[in-house]
Amino acid sequence: MRILRGLDSNVSAIERPVATVGVFDGVHRGHRQLLYELSVWARSVDGTPCVLTFAEHPRATLTGTPVPMILTLEHRMLELERHGVEVVVLLDFAQVRELPAREFLEQVVRDRLGCQHLLLGFDSHLGKGRDGTPATLPKLGAALGIEVRVASPVRDKAGEKVGSSAIRAAIQRGDLGAAANVLGRPVCLRGPVVHGAGRGSGMGVATANLDVSGQVLPPDGVYLVRVFLGAETAPAIANLGVQPTFGAGAPRRLEVHVPGWSRDLYDETIEVRLVRRIREEQRFEDEAALRAQIKNDLAELQRSVADGEI
Repeated sequence: MRILRGLDSNVSAIERPVATVGVFDGVHRGHRQLLYELSVWARSVDGTPCVLTFAEHPRATLTGTPVPMILTLEHRMLELERHGVEVVVLLDFAQVRELPAREFLEQVVRDRLGCQHLLLGFDSHLGKGRDGTPATLPKLGAALGIEVRVASPVRDKAGEKVGSSAIRAAIQRGDLGAAANVLGRPVCLRGPVVHGAGRGSGMGVATANLDVSGQVLPPDGVYLVRVFLGAETAPAIANLGVQPTFGAGAPRRLEVHVPGWSRDLYDETIEVRLVRRIREEQRFEDEAALRAQIKNDLAELQRSVADGEI
């Protein structure tokens, strides 16, 4: 999959782009339905499935406040590629935020991208003030020589639309099952391994400290997880939090212990799929009490593996 940064990055060279526009945070079940329809349409016209998206959430630009993402940018790109996208154009939202829907279609989609086929989500809005709607955009597109289609709706069992906001809320309250149901896969955190204090190695339970900043995080606590590093995968246990036993001021990180792994993982990027939270993060009186609890946590991991949960 090619990733092009900005409209000046040779986007006009994309061969017969069949495009869609959106943040695609989570690449959830609703997104995947749209991407499936995008691929089918592209094949029917011998075109290139193409996504126009943004590195940061547009709301962060509009409000000046960072928006935690369900997926890191790298992870989002991987998921888009897994679902048939051949080209991603990363737009700078600040450069297009003032364009009304008609100008966006004309200047960005038609003139810069050379796109005559645009597929939108069933509840998509384009343009300044969200003035372009699924009802109006097909007519606007037709006047500019762009065929605009609207993808099929995807709703949950309660009839609510499948969306990133519901996933964020479920993760933040710790309802991993509800989040996974909307995502269509387990909740994942992904990040580089960074240097920690080295206490785990000294206690015989070496850990990898992951920087998970910028991602939507569940409540602090200890989780049963499955880790992925390249082609390798293993069950593991993870602590999300600030390590209160060792004093205040520690950054919030995900500390992962993979039984049987002891090699240097610094600077590797690890994907962690959250299976179940087994307890809150807590402060222990001394290292002996912490060691005893870790032993119990590892026993719970063993039971989970034996039961086929992980």
